[in-house]
Amino acid sequence: MLKKTFIFIFLSACSLINGNFIKTEYEEWFSSYLRNNKVGYNYYAIKKVLNYYEINERAVLYLKMLGQDKQLITFTTIKLDNNLNTKSFTFELKTDVQVKAIGKIENNKLIVEIEGSNMPKTKRIYELKHPFHLPQSLWALILLKGKIPEETDIYDPTNFVLGSAKSENIGILEIEYNGKIEKANVYKIQMFGAETKIYISNNKIIKIESPFDITLISEPKEIATKISSEQLDVTLMFAIKPEGSFNPEKDSIVVLELDSLRGNLILELGPQKLIQKDNSKAIIEIKKQNINSLSQDTIIPDSIKIYLKPDEFAQSDHPRIKKLALEITKDKTTNLEKAQAIMNWVYNNLKKRPTVSVPNAIEVLDMGYGDCNEHSILYTALARAVGIPTDIIVGLIYQEGRYFYHAWTASYIGGNWIWIDPVFGQFPANIGHLMLQRGSIDKQAEIMGIVGKLNIKVLKVN
Repeated sequence: MLKKTFIFIFLSACSLINGNFIKTEYEEWFSSYLRNNKVGYNYYAIKKVLNYYEINERAVLYLKMLGQDKQLITFTTIKLDNNLNTKSFTFELKTDVQVKAIGKIENNKLIVEIEGSNMPKTKRIYELKHPFHLPQSLWALILLKGKIPEETDIYDPTNFVLGSAKSENIGILEIEYNGKIEKANVYKIQMFGAETKIYISNNKIIKIESPFDITLISEPKEIATKISSEQLDVTLMFAIKPEGSFNPEKDSIVVLELDSLRGNLILELGPQKLIQKDNSKAIIEIKKQNINSLSQDTIIPDSIKIYLKPDEFAQSDHPRIKKLALEITKDKTTNLEKAQAIMNWVYNNLKKRPTVSVPNAIEVLDMGYGDCNEHSILYTALARAVGIPTDIIVGLIYQEGRYFYHAWTASYIGGNWIWIDPVFGQFPANIGHLMLQRGSIDKQAEIMGIVGKLNIKVLKVN
């Protein structure tokens, strides 16, 4: 009885907490659908607390990856002032690991502190050029104000990245909702190379179309929170079947035409050359690398030295990482030999297991398992620790006639960027690897509007 009373007080429309008067302005439950398949639910609420607004969102996703069931839960709390300006936020991600981000606005700067399991607390400071929001606070602006700024600085806490968003009200459209045709006021937000549409009817959000083909539909709580035990495998769902084929292990060169490109992509590095680009199309060539022809170690240019620096994900200056890297490479003399030894160690010592996380090298060491992200971040940290400039590559890999999302690494050796794939033990990586972006984990956000939608045609194979 006491528990029921507590829940009732907590969810009541008006209540007193710590002496503050709280009024619930808005509350909604959503079912989450991935390409029409129910995969989770969201709870979203706006509360008025004396002289500020508080936004709370809880998102729960149930996914299957390579046959394994995974659960992802996020908690977001945002504080807005009376003018609906975002002032602070907290974000927590719970999957195989836990990560928390705390952000605040001071003197036109966004200050974010990030910490997680076996992850030291780090601070990032961003200069703001426009009004600042998170996606969830833009929803509040639409509901409470009926409009949103044309351009905002926006933070994606799931990838720890600040970007810009352009928004517009595209007017009244007729959509199907709840088995009937409904007129809705539609807002479009372009951010991180992808598009989100928010549908408002009778002063409530009835639908949100998000990147990665995830759609939120407003439904009663008892329906929203009901999840089927059978889930489709998202790895296969987002695979791309190209027009034409090749053998990445036997062929030496492949020329590809990419169509439906969007966002801020990087299409040239190491074995991948950009031949032609026009609007949303590009032609690229990927050539098998010959490491036997590499020159001896050369002086590292100043422009490359940035790839020796540690960050909160690849903690190459951590005593455990430095000690392990030196042990692995103790009898190696060249960077080529050291890189091969590190890749072999990561490949042989990390179990291959699909993982939903925001990995960092120390955490991966303790877990002892992971997928492409975990293998890449650990290799990167170890390689940087022994003086090998290394970066993470994000893109696609061609396997069994389809392209799948993938991450691998590039090490600067003998004056060349050599692609290395620690999860598959490839040194160098084969020509089935297609780069779309480079950088740490936060760069993944920049290709989220492409995975599963890119059209690929094989033009030439040698």
